[in-house]
Amino acid sequence: MGIEMVDYAMEAGAGKLSLTGASTVLRLKTGFAFSHLQIATHSAQNAYKIEQAHAGEPFGEWFSGMMRVVPVSVVMAAAALEACANELLQDILDGSTHISLTSSRRKLLTELMEDRSGNATGKFRRLALLMDKDLDTGTEPWDNAKLLVKFRNEFMHFRPSWDDDDIHTGGFVGEMKRKVPVVDAYKANFLFPYGFMTYGCAKWSVQTVLNFSAEFSNLLGLKDKFVLQELDFSLP
Repeated sequence: MGIEMVDYAMEAGAGKLSLTGASTVLRLKTGFAFSHLQIATHSAQNAYKIEQAHAGEPFGEWFSGMMRVVPVSVVMAAAALEACANELLQDILDGSTHISLTSSRRKLLTELMEDRSGNATGKFRRLALLMDKDLDTGTEPWDNAKLLVKFRNEFMHFRPSWDDDDIHTGGFVGEMKRKVPVVDAYKANFLFPYGFMTYGCAKWSVQTVLNFSAEFSNLLGLKDKFVLQELDFSLP
């Protein structure tokens, strides 16, 4: 009897089932891209509930709830973006895509896979170039992805700042203000990151990953990692 390969997808990752005449061997490949994005989506849903419950109310204790959930959406959405890049790379190296590799290209992709610099957008760009694809870095999905990664880094490497420091009025804040709504209490005197603790910011983080993944997957002709029937990342 020959060997039959059965591909399937699970929430924890992807797997292959090898059937032989005498035994069955199950191999699992872990993946956290959509788990990360599920966490980001769940936190965004919580942010929505808090804002709706306190709509029209003055600034108060409820805002501490926003401080707990919005950063989770930002950080975990960015983590999902980076995990997505790594999973796409691994799929190509595993041969589970239609893409064929030369020995030199495989070596370059392996080196890229081992890169732990944390620059998700840079990894996507290098992956596209290695696949001879011209990634348009002037699109809104690309611009938002870069902002999301930078926002995540600002959280992960946060430094205490005075109210007159440049971080509150710099170019990054200006770009973000064009993308997401600002907390009413911080519109006149903006403070980072407090001014961005809105449901709109959490939703933007999730949608940024979905939009970028769709565009990049289409560019390479690969299956979008976040399109699974049993998973729903929609937000109000």
